[in-house]
Amino acid sequence: MEQIEGLNEGTVERLLKSILDSAFNGIMTLKAIRGQDKKIINFEWQFVNDVAEEILGFDSDDLLEHKLLDILPHNKSDGLFESYKTVVETGQLMTFEQHYAGNNTDKWYKIAIVKMGDGVTVTFQDVSDLKEAILEVEAREKKYQKLFDESIDAIFQADARFRFLDANNSLQHLFRYSLDQLMDLTLRDLILDSIAYRDFKKTLTDQKRVEEYEVEMHDAAGYKKICIVNCVLLIDPESKEKSYIGVIRDMTKRRQADKELVQAEKLSMTGKIARTIAHEVRNPLTNLTLALDQLRDEVTDEIEDANLYFSIIKRNSDRIGQLITDLLNSSKPKDLKLVRQPLNDVVNQSIGLVRDRLNLQNMEFHENLGQDLPEIALDADQMNIALLNLFINAIEAMKPDQGQLKVSTALEGDRVVVHVSDNGKGLNKEDLSKLFEPFFTGKTEGTGLGLTTVQNIIRSHKGNIRAESEVGKGTTFTISFPL
Repeated sequence: MEQIEGLNEGTVERLLKSILDSAFNGIMTLKAIRGQDKKIINFEWQFVNDVAEEILGFDSDDLLEHKLLDILPHNKSDGLFESYKTVVETGQLMTFEQHYAGNNTDKWYKIAIVKMGDGVTVTFQDVSDLKEAILEVEAREKKYQKLFDESIDAIFQADARFRFLDANNSLQHLFRYSLDQLMDLTLRDLILDSIAYRDFKKTLTDQKRVEEYEVEMHDAAGYKKICIVNCVLLIDPESKEKSYIGVIRDMTKRRQADKELVQAEKLSMTGKIARTIAHEVRNPLTNLTLALDQLRDEVTDEIEDANLYFSIIKRNSDRIGQLITDLLNSSKPKDLKLVRQPLNDVVNQSIGLVRDRLNLQNMEFHENLGQDLPEIALDADQMNIALLNLFINAIEAMKPDQGQLKVSTALEGDRVVVHVSDNGKGLNKEDLSKLFEPFFTGKTEGTGLGLTTVQNIIRSHKGNIRAESEVGKGTTFTISFPL
């Protein structure tokens, strides 16, 4: 200390400059220049180290005793001049990052400004490599975030307990939940069957991933969806925390289309069989009927029970002929007389035909018809046949004094929809899968062609029909028509 104190001023200044020149960062000091109103109007250089000279592109001799804005006028547009003024006036340290491009330079600097007397000391640290790495990571994150947000498939992230941490727009749209609502739910809340969820969870736990897992899920409105789920386990390398990321694809429409294609093929085959039967059976049946009429004329009334046997033969011949007609009608595309009209009017006409039957069996009727529904092209007579068939089936499935028939209409997306629900005996999954097949019936009597006819009428209107049922709770038919 004594040696330093003994050094003259020039030696100390050279020693200090040597120390500052050896620094890795650019360092310079500026003194404020004030106008007559005492406000800072410029700065002049007091000191510039070697690194600062390189950064600024000027020798210290060109800078010292010169004004800042005369040499670097862009400091005003860059905002640096205002930053220097603020530090001098407030005395507070200021740090920030600044990008410089042009004049063969493209650099990022971390700048620190500290007050020194009536001026500032400014430190420049080149952080270009770090900044480029950060920007690259941010760009990658933005790209993946964009892929996440704009993906057509529904994507989610969940914690170790399957509570939702994030969900993209497609998943929110698919299940009709906002992101905030999903944050209060788990994956279990969306899966219908608890056994399916346990199987899904066990597979994921054992194998760390689940691929193409088909499961029934439901949205916020309670609508069932058939979904394919792919999910993988993620483990944070530092915290060791577990999370899951999964993709959900809605297969409902595809499964429905596949089912309708199979039904259409069955209906087509039924039509071919029906036409073959009609040809092969009606001709001999007609001959049998003619022979029966001839025989009746020749047989005397004295033969005991002759008329009884004639009546039995005639009645069953007519029955065979009617069955063939019903079979042909159930499989043959309908010739429609389409008129644009309110669906509610047609529904009300059909309801009017079963009100007496509901009243006689003391059953409740609940109607909720949507208002201001757009008109659609319908053949009212054919639609009455289809709806009446559904209403009668519902009534026959319910118990007197306990039955509840519910009919509603609504606009759902780009389709007008009719729901027909009962609280009857319901159907198991096996019977539900056969519901629209020709000759399938759950009744002790009937041909099993009623719902086949209903489906044929709906398809002729370019609509579709599906059924949901649970044993002991009832059945719901949903008919939808495109606008």
